[in-house]
Amino acid sequence: MPIAFDRSICCDLNETISREWLITNGLGGYAAGTVAGALTSMPHGLLVASSSDEASPRLLLAKIDEEILFDQRTYYLGTNEYRDGTINPAGFVHLETFHLEEGFPVFTYRIGGIDGLLLEKRIWMPQECNTTYIQYRVLRANTPDGQIHTNNFLNSLDRNLRANNGRGYHEHSSGDQRVLTLTLLPFASYRLYNEQQHGNNEWQFQIQTHQAEVFSTEAKKQQNSYADEEIAGCTIRARDGAQPYHILAIGHAGSETTFLPTGVWYWHFFRRLDQTAGLAAIDDLYLPGVFRAKLWPGEDSIVTIIATTEELSSQIFKTSQLSLSYKNAVEHQRSYEQSERYFGEGGETVHTLPILPITGTSAPCEADEEFIHLLRQAGNRFFAKRTIPYCDFTGNHFPSPFFNDTETVPILIPGYFDMQDNTREMLIALPGLTLTTRQYSKAQHLLHYMARYFKQGMLPDRLPTSAHPLKEEDYGSIDTTLWYFYALDHYLRITRDYELLDDVYQRLVDNISWYIQGTFHGIHVDPHDGLLLAQQPGAALTWMNACVNHIPVTPRQGKPVEVNALWYNALCLMNEWSQLLYQKGRINHCTTHYKEQSDQCKQNFNERFWYSADSYLYDVIDGPDGDDLSLRPNQLLAFSLRNPILNQVHRKSVLDLVTEQLVTPFGLRTLAPNESNYHGHLQANLEEQRNALYQGSAWTWLLGPYVDALLSVEGSVTSTETAQDNIIRLEQVWHTGLRLLEPFHQHLNEGMLGMLGSVFDGDVPHTRGSIATSAPATGEILRIYNLLAHLGVRYQDHALSI
Repeated sequence: MPIAFDRSICCDLNETISREWLITNGLGGYAAGTVAGALTSMPHGLLVASSSDEASPRLLLAKIDEEILFDQRTYYLGTNEYRDGTINPAGFVHLETFHLEEGFPVFTYRIGGIDGLLLEKRIWMPQECNTTYIQYRVLRANTPDGQIHTNNFLNSLDRNLRANNGRGYHEHSSGDQRVLTLTLLPFASYRLYNEQQHGNNEWQFQIQTHQAEVFSTEAKKQQNSYADEEIAGCTIRARDGAQPYHILAIGHAGSETTFLPTGVWYWHFFRRLDQTAGLAAIDDLYLPGVFRAKLWPGEDSIVTIIATTEELSSQIFKTSQLSLSYKNAVEHQRSYEQSERYFGEGGETVHTLPILPITGTSAPCEADEEFIHLLRQAGNRFFAKRTIPYCDFTGNHFPSPFFNDTETVPILIPGYFDMQDNTREMLIALPGLTLTTRQYSKAQHLLHYMARYFKQGMLPDRLPTSAHPLKEEDYGSIDTTLWYFYALDHYLRITRDYELLDDVYQRLVDNISWYIQGTFHGIHVDPHDGLLLAQQPGAALTWMNACVNHIPVTPRQGKPVEVNALWYNALCLMNEWSQLLYQKGRINHCTTHYKEQSDQCKQNFNERFWYSADSYLYDVIDGPDGDDLSLRPNQLLAFSLRNPILNQVHRKSVLDLVTEQLVTPFGLRTLAPNESNYHGHLQANLEEQRNALYQGSAWTWLLGPYVDALLSVEGSVTSTETAQDNIIRLEQVWHTGLRLLEPFHQHLNEGMLGMLGSVFDGDVPHTRGSIATSAPATGEILRIYNLLAHLGVRYQDHALSI
């Protein structure tokens, strides 16, 4: 079922303040908050706008508090928590319902008791605009039957557009007792999304109030007809040189919409989640003024707030078109179909992706369909675009007098609200977020774009921005380049896009050469055994890269197990791709070098990493303190990748031990519970969290390699089994996979609604950590879903054939 809460949840502060919502604009900007209305972390805000000059977005409009005058009484709908613990106002007590409509938050407040009114607020962002819309309307009051009658907004919008053709509104009578006066308090800011703002009585934002006549003239130009809307607002500039932004109110005819400048600071807003994490937790916000308007029940009685950094000339000033903007945003969200299209040299084919019964029912139900729908919407929120100076395929910037010196490039946001680029996480997430959702062009553009920035065989940890070009210290990971091979392989197997392979092939050849001869951080192949080694002390070069006081918590110096599994996979892929391009006449020679390297690597890997006493793999060998026996999930990559390096005979014992020691309902522990350094809880303090992240905490994205490993061991059809045995085993694997997905159905209704967290406590009850959303976690759960859907079809086809 869609995510929705009734009054039993909405009136409970503990329930509503712990549930968050998030919407995004496809540029790296977003809006986010809690169901209660209180802001519990610095990144929360109604307009967090991206910029071409900054990798991190900037918070501009933090929130809007509503005050309602109805029937000679004032109702305060906002909820704020202050430094001294005061909750004022406590508007959540008026919240009747909350739901997400295709991801967009919709709040319904009861005004005036059982015989009063219902005020609905909905929030959305259009794609590729730094703009947020907040729209208010009054729903029909209670009728004599005692029931609340609310019209479906989208249906009523259709009727209104047809009836009025976008023009005209019903006049209201001044004697109508159903009229309410809406006062809106927009709290402004000007800071990076994750920093605090300190107010100062000497610091007043520059407020330019706009006269209604200016908007009316602009509306007439845009609509080519008389504009009935009443428009008020202002342009805000925090200081000289700061980016300006606008807050506007568009009301219907007769709404008496006005903007009254105030210019006052509100002090000491408290962010409880930040305090728990040991971060700065006090923020000051600026009130540039207040909006006032009148509303009454009726489909055409609407007030819309626009917060935007875009030019005023580009804004919509007509209520019917604003409502149509919401409808278009909803339709955009609904556009993720349950089918897959494959484009290759053999043409296009279409496959329908079946719905999986993950909620425990014998056949798929509505909740199962909603689950995959929410997952796809969650995945789409990580896509963004960035404008950077133009550069060629070598990564060098070349301004041109003849062409635009900037270009727009695709990126994946690794997670909200930790929005720093992470190239490794983008590559891990790419197959699930782009390929299972058929967004092949995004995958192609991202892979092509990343390939510009190889340097001495390595990809940077982040991607460049206009203000922050890459530096040598940004090349600090041993495995990110190897994850590029992994992601490219997934892309090529689906699309057969050999033109991309042609473009990047020489770069890949260079990468392998650099890794063999040696590159940054002492990374090189040991010539004695063909295994990949990282020797630099004090550097955290693998995905387990948490540091405390610049000291790695899990340094893993030496030859890490998953790094060598990825290295072997890359060598095998290069052997495959070189032969393929040679056969197609796209390169003029074929080499056996990669095959020889991979054979040496595999032989020595199996001899040196296998710990026969307990039948699993060392986590690191040849480290400064010898070989590391820590039982970690990294060893799964030795047989989860398409080219598994671990011999078949050893895979099941590793899988069984990992299943017993590391699998939790929300991911895989990063260390077995019986290890001396195990941390079963993330703890609240940020430093303590870093100590626990890779010492026992459970990471969701690791379920992807786990399912791949499971399929490697249990999912293949063997010639020694009967057909019936094959079917039984395939069905068992399928049901095991469904059980792994099931906990996430309820998880989507908690914390960050409709989104998957990244890391959880290793111990029961597996509480979610502070990373509220994760591209790798979402991508891998989507990829698992896709694998299981195809596996289900596979074993059913086998069953029908016997």
